[in-house]
Amino acid sequence: MINRSAGCRVLVVGGGPAGLTAALTLGRRGADVTLVEAAPELGGMAGSRTIGGLRVDLGSHRLHSVASPEVESLLVDLLGDDLQVRLRNGRLRIGGRWVRFPLRSTDLVRSLPPRFVLSAARDTLLGPVRRRTPIVERSTDDTFAAVVRRGLGPAMLDDFYGPYAEKLWGRPAEHLAGELARRRIAASSPGRLLAKVARAARREPIVFRYPRLGYGQVVDELVRHCEDAGVEIRVETTAAEVDVGTPGSAVVALSDGSSLDVDRVLWSAPVGALPAVVRGAAPPGPIVQLRHRSMVLSYLVFDGEPVSPFDAHYLPSTESIATRMSEPRNYRDGPDPNGRTVLCLEVPCDRGDDVWSSTAADLGERLASDLRSMGLTERSPVAFDVVRLPNVYPVIGPEDVGPLERLLAWSQSLPGITPFGRQGLFVADNLHHVMEMGLAAAAAIDDNGGWDEAAWSVSLADFAMNVVED
Repeated sequence: MINRSAGCRVLVVGGGPAGLTAALTLGRRGADVTLVEAAPELGGMAGSRTIGGLRVDLGSHRLHSVASPEVESLLVDLLGDDLQVRLRNGRLRIGGRWVRFPLRSTDLVRSLPPRFVLSAARDTLLGPVRRRTPIVERSTDDTFAAVVRRGLGPAMLDDFYGPYAEKLWGRPAEHLAGELARRRIAASSPGRLLAKVARAARREPIVFRYPRLGYGQVVDELVRHCEDAGVEIRVETTAAEVDVGTPGSAVVALSDGSSLDVDRVLWSAPVGALPAVVRGAAPPGPIVQLRHRSMVLSYLVFDGEPVSPFDAHYLPSTESIATRMSEPRNYRDGPDPNGRTVLCLEVPCDRGDDVWSSTAADLGERLASDLRSMGLTERSPVAFDVVRLPNVYPVIGPEDVGPLERLLAWSQSLPGITPFGRQGLFVADNLHHVMEMGLAAAAAIDDNGGWDEAAWSVSLADFAMNVVED
């Protein structure tokens, strides 16, 4: 146990799941913890809100069944009986056809377009030839397209991952860094893809966990338990200046005019903001300035029963401007009103373009037309709403990899500051991944407020192996 009288003081910057998990863990151990969040609400994209009388999420989210025992234990502690086990029941649109997702062996031949099946079979046979020429990671030839083409073949690139990547990031897969593919595509070869399908078949049914009151219930409970543990939470507050000139401590000036003298700053805010606020440790050379793709979440409210029995529809093709559609009612057994359902469609865009600037009704009608053309529903929405998210997908080209690695290496070398979480480590991980980061960051602070660099280095190596679960 950390002894509060020993003066262990920690500032957590960023109130997403990673920051809240670290703050809760340290607060329960007796540390003097302050958490600041720039936004007026905590949780970031892990939050929920009410639209059309239903609790909806900011996109499609779920709790995967591959979390560590420590995260599993924390989720049960937070949610209790409200942590429900649900059957996965999604669909993928490819070649104008619907295929069950996650993939099932029975659907691979029956549902996929014959042209795609033949092309994929050819690519599987030619895979050893493609992989004889290795890709040099972190080179300008290490692109998203090259990684997919070499691993899974041209058919998967041309008919699925290529169009999907361009919809998400707004540029062709040939102009995206290969690391984006490695961190997002678990199956790196046709053999591994088939093995994944076979494993899924053996462990049917495929399940996930989900809170009864929506995904944001995780954040709500983290906040409540943080407050119970004595964590001081300040919203609409940022770290304006961090002085790390004195070893073993940091003096932080906050945007509300106050200042804190702490043993450690746990930084889960965007890592790109660090060079502008840190004093006493200059970054090496120019800082990479990455562009982010935005997203508009379009909510279509319908009277009546759910539009479909599926929880999520994945839409990689150009048939719709949306990349994914989810129906919250199908994720849970919760206190939802009868005779009403809501669809959430995720539409990547750029700030200021026609999607970003559309009214809720105009965008909703456009998407409703897409749904009709794909045979999803002929029903007309009775109401529309939107949520605009300005910074969702960092656009990383091959030319950005080197500067970004230098920024991350510098940030991890700062005395008194530890970047972690999705934004602090610049990764696109799942909730269980970032909660593991929060637990690991808290565990690296010892009973006297010191920092266990060796333990954290091991954790960073583990985090580097994370691949996004779909």
